[in-house]
Amino acid sequence: GYGFTPPYLTYHVIEPDGRLSHSEVVDLPRSTMIHDFAITDSDAVFWDLPVVFDLAAAIAFIEDPAGGAFPYTWSPDAGARVGVMPLGGPASGIRWFDVEPCFAFHGVNAFRRGSEVVLDICRLSSMFTAGEVLGGELTLRRWTMDTATGLLRDDVIAGPDPGELPSRDPRRVGREHRYGWFVETRPNDVTVDFGGLVKHDYATGRRELWQPPLHVHAGEWLFVPAGDDDAEDAGWLLTFLHDDATGVSSLAIVDATDVRAGPVATIEIPQRVPYGFHGTWVPAT
Repeated sequence: GYGFTPPYLTYHVIEPDGRLSHSEVVDLPRSTMIHDFAITDSDAVFWDLPVVFDLAAAIAFIEDPAGGAFPYTWSPDAGARVGVMPLGGPASGIRWFDVEPCFAFHGVNAFRRGSEVVLDICRLSSMFTAGEVLGGELTLRRWTMDTATGLLRDDVIAGPDPGELPSRDPRRVGREHRYGWFVETRPNDVTVDFGGLVKHDYATGRRELWQPPLHVHAGEWLFVPAGDDDAEDAGWLLTFLHDDATGVSSLAIVDATDVRAGPVATIEIPQRVPYGFHGTWVPAT
């Protein structure tokens, strides 16, 4: 689902034992839709982008859901920015970096490199505008924020249709990563159309793709490390597939080192899982 913030963020730090050790309020000039954020080993990274909550439209939507009102508005004049805050706060330490108006649901990962904070992100050129199925042109970007100079560099890594719903080796969250995995996005004038699996190598720029038949659709891919092997692509990618032709859903398992080969196993499941659902992996021990 979508989420909107009131004109502030409430940022919590939760310790491994479940204890809340810190809570921080970050003031915002307006209520914007913030779907995701990222961390490095020393920073929290937020993107405050110009999809603005419209209270009057929200009330109209509640009163008449079929009336065409929608509670979010694409407002590029509101500006777009990325905030970098010390991981444990305080909010007074946040640095804001302006970026060209755009929208992003999902970040791939972030890491710090000296004075630079690097964020890989799935960027949409616009959101909720007339004539768009969901958003504008999708590209994979790398935003590099230099905390010494206050400048942001915006690099196009791949596009168009580079993939969405990103995944990464969970052991690399907040640390420099080599690989990202994405669900394939297919061109479609009617609806959002997820296809197969994309593996992107940030070191070489190489992209590997597995494409199922057009009537088969994947959800978000989840990376599960393979035992004690610390190689970043040593593991398995899991997702739910749905076959429109047969109505059958299955759990698919792909070797992350050989994406093009497709699933090494599929397990039929009795329940369809909606596209776009997020998941996590919990080891048995």
